[in-house]
Amino acid sequence: MIVKIRTAFLVFAACFVFAPCGSAQAPAGSPAAAVWTALSAPAMDPAKSAHATNVDIIRDHIRINLTDGTIQFTQPVNGVVFGAVFHGKGHLLAEPPNPQEAQQLRLFTRQDKLNVEFTDATFSFTDGLLDEVAKQVKWQTSGLASDDLYAKRQKEREDLGESSMPRLLQSILSADRARTTYFLADVKTDKNWVEVHDDSLEPEEMEVGRWVDVGPFKLFDTWMSFPSGGRTSAEAWRDPQAKEDFVIRAFKIDAAVTSGADLNATAHLDLEPRLAGQDVLIFDLDANLRLESVKDSSNNALTFYQARERKDRNQSYGDYVAVVLAQPLAVGTPLSLDFRYGGKRAIRKAGTGNYFCESSGWYPERPNSFSARADFDLTFHSPKNAPLVATGEKTSETVDGGARITTWKSEKPLAVAGFAYGDYKITNDKAGDVVIDIYANREPDDVMAMVQRYFEQGPGAQEAAVGSMSPSIMAKTMGTEIANAVRVFSAWYGPFPYKHISVTSLPISYSYGQGWPGLLYLWSGSFLDSTQRNAIGIKDQTAVTDFFRGHETSHQWWGHRVGWKSYHDQWLSEGFAEFSGNLYVQYRQNMKEYLQRWRKEKENLRVHDVYGHEVEALGPIWMGQRIGSSVTGPGSYQDLIYSKGGYVLQMLRMQLMNPRDPDPDHLFKEMMQDYCKTFDNKAASTEDFKAIVEKHMTHGMDLDGNHKMDWFFNQYVYGMGEAQYTFHSSAEATADGKTHIKGEIARAGVPDNWKDAVPLYAHIGDKTVKMGLISVTHASEPFDFTIPGKIDRISINDYEDLLADVKQ
Repeated sequence: MIVKIRTAFLVFAACFVFAPCGSAQAPAGSPAAAVWTALSAPAMDPAKSAHATNVDIIRDHIRINLTDGTIQFTQPVNGVVFGAVFHGKGHLLAEPPNPQEAQQLRLFTRQDKLNVEFTDATFSFTDGLLDEVAKQVKWQTSGLASDDLYAKRQKEREDLGESSMPRLLQSILSADRARTTYFLADVKTDKNWVEVHDDSLEPEEMEVGRWVDVGPFKLFDTWMSFPSGGRTSAEAWRDPQAKEDFVIRAFKIDAAVTSGADLNATAHLDLEPRLAGQDVLIFDLDANLRLESVKDSSNNALTFYQARERKDRNQSYGDYVAVVLAQPLAVGTPLSLDFRYGGKRAIRKAGTGNYFCESSGWYPERPNSFSARADFDLTFHSPKNAPLVATGEKTSETVDGGARITTWKSEKPLAVAGFAYGDYKITNDKAGDVVIDIYANREPDDVMAMVQRYFEQGPGAQEAAVGSMSPSIMAKTMGTEIANAVRVFSAWYGPFPYKHISVTSLPISYSYGQGWPGLLYLWSGSFLDSTQRNAIGIKDQTAVTDFFRGHETSHQWWGHRVGWKSYHDQWLSEGFAEFSGNLYVQYRQNMKEYLQRWRKEKENLRVHDVYGHEVEALGPIWMGQRIGSSVTGPGSYQDLIYSKGGYVLQMLRMQLMNPRDPDPDHLFKEMMQDYCKTFDNKAASTEDFKAIVEKHMTHGMDLDGNHKMDWFFNQYVYGMGEAQYTFHSSAEATADGKTHIKGEIARAGVPDNWKDAVPLYAHIGDKTVKMGLISVTHASEPFDFTIPGKIDRISINDYEDLLADVKQ
C-alpha cells in the first residue's frame, strides 16, 4: 500500500539536514512464567544426550542430517521437551517443490538443490523431534548439565526482531498441540546461521532462509517458502483465515495524542475464537508503545509478554505481544480483550504543527490484516489547535478546554485504520456524492522550512523565487485533483467504496504515499507547485503529481474495496494502482504521456540493480515482498512488483480493446467492475482474478483453445522473461480495391512454448485502428491475407501492448 517517490529530492535535502523480553506481566510461579523463563535460559537434560551418527530429521522437502556429533535435549517444561543443541558435523539438504522456489534458491545460493554443511545447531520444537531422534540414537548418562548455545541463539534472534519464544509459548500451553506444532532448526554454516521453519499455523508451513547484513540493518532472506504435503500455495491460501486461532471482529479504540507527539490509548477488541484450547494469543503492536495492562471481559488482569522497546534503534526487537488467557479459547464463545498502552515514537514531530503518525502498529492487530475485515469505532483526543482526521465517518466533534474530541466509525468493516493530526487548513470538494476533504499543513515542516529559507535568504535567492512552501497553498488544487481521480476510477472500476475521502500531507522527509480506507497520506512534495518542484530538483514532475495522486487514490479500490489473500497476491494491489496512476495521466494529460509512462515501466524492469541483476530476472511478481532482499537493490521490489504488475493490466486492456464499440475500453471496464463487485470488501487471490479474466476473455485471447488464461498468467505472473519480437510486413493494394497483407512476426529470447496474443494495427492516413489479435505460438509466425479497403501499413505495439522488446 506504499509507493515510494522516485526522486532526487532527498539528496537535495541532505545538503541541509543531517532480557529477551522487554516487559512482562506474569504472576510468579504461573505456568506461563515458568515456560517463558525456561525458553529464555533452558536447563539441559544430562539423561537426554547422545552421539549422533547419520541421524536424519525430515520435514517435508527438507532433510537435516546430523552426520557426526553430539545432540542433547533440554529438560521439559509443562511436560514438554522443547529444545536441543547439536555440536559436530551435519548437512542441510532441500529440494525445491516447484520452479518458482527453485529460481529463488538459485538466486540466493547458486544451487539447484540446497546442500550446505553446518557445525552447530539449535532446535526449538513442539512436534515429534525427540521421538524422531530417539529412534536413531542410544542415550548416554553423562550429558552436560548446561550448554549456553541455545540461550545465546535465542537472544541473538530476538535482537534481530525474530523470536520463536511467543510461538513456542503458545504451542506448549495449547490444549491442541497437534494442531499448533512448531519446529525451528538454526544451523551454523561457514557464512552464517541458516534457519528452517515448519510452523503448522502458517499456510506455507515450510521456510528456509537466513539473516544477512544490509547496511545498518539485518534482513531475513527467504530462500524457499512453501506449503507442506505437496499442496500448492494457491491451495494453501485459498482461505487465508483457515489456520487462524482467532479473528478480530471489532475494534473500539480511545486514543489521546499530544503536541509533544505522545500517544496513549485503550483498545477494546472483540474476538471470534477459531481454535479451541488456545491459552496464548499473539498480536502485533509497535514495541515503542508499551503495554500497561491487558484484561478480559471479566476484568481479569492477564499475563502478557511484549518485545523490548526499540526506541531509536535501527533494528527492531520485534513487535509481538503474547497474551495468556485466564481460560482457553472455546469455539462459539466470543471473547473480548482490553489493551492499555502508550509511548513515544509512534508519532514523530516534524515541525510546527507537523506530525508524522505511523499508519500501522498503533493498535494491536493480526499479521496479514488485509485479508480480513473488522468494524472500527474510534475516539481521539487531540490538541484543540490540531484537528485530527481518521478512517471512518466522523460522528461527533467537541472541544473540552484545550482538547478536541472526535469520534469516527467505519461504515463497513475495514482491513486497517489510521489517523493524522496537525495544524491543518481544511478545504472541501466533491466528486458526485463523494466528499473530498483536504487536511494540509499551514506551515512547512522543519526540512521544507529550511529549504524555503535557503531560497529566501541563502544562496538559493539567486536561483529561484519559490514563495511559501506550505502545503496549504495547494490544498484547493489537491482537492480538485483527487475529485477528478475519483471520477475517473469510478467510471472504470465501479462506485467509490466510501462516502468520503480525506487527504493529509506527510512531512517531506517521508518520501512516500499511502492509501488507507477513506484516508490518503500524500508526500508533501506533491503539494508543491511546478516552480518549487523544479527548484528542489524534481525532474519527473508527472511522477509526483498526476501519477502519484492517481496511484494512491486508486488504492481505495485496490487494497481496500478488494484486498489480497497473501503476499503472493499483493501485486493485485500495487500493480493495479500503478496501472491506475498511468491511466490518470492519460486523462489528466494525453495518450502520448500515458504511453511514455509505460516505456518507463519497461525500463524499470530492464535496468540492472546494484548487484548486477536485471530486475525482471529477480523472480515472478507472484513472489511479492520476498523480492526485497540482501541480493536485490533497494528499489527492486517496487520496480518489479509495481511496474510488471501494472503491465499485466496494460496488456489485458489492449487485448480486450474493441475499436468498434462506442467505448473501446468497454470490455476491460466490464471485467474490472465485475472483479470489484465479486470481491467487494473481500480479499482476492491471483487465481480469483484469473477466473474473472477468463470470464471476460475474447476468442482471440484463447491461445490454448480451452477458454483458460493459463498461458498468460504462467508467463507474466508466475513466470519470468521478456520476449524480443521482430515484425516485418507489406501492404499492397489489389485491383479490386482491397489490400494484400503479408509478413512475419519472429520471436526470440524466451522458451519455445512462449505465447502471446499480439494486437495488430492498421494505419489509414493519420488514423490507427486495431484490426484484431495475432496468435503467436511459435518462434516464427508468417501471415498472408487480404482485407477489404485500402490500408497504408500495419504494425504492432502501437499502444505499448506488449511487455516485450519490439523491432519493426
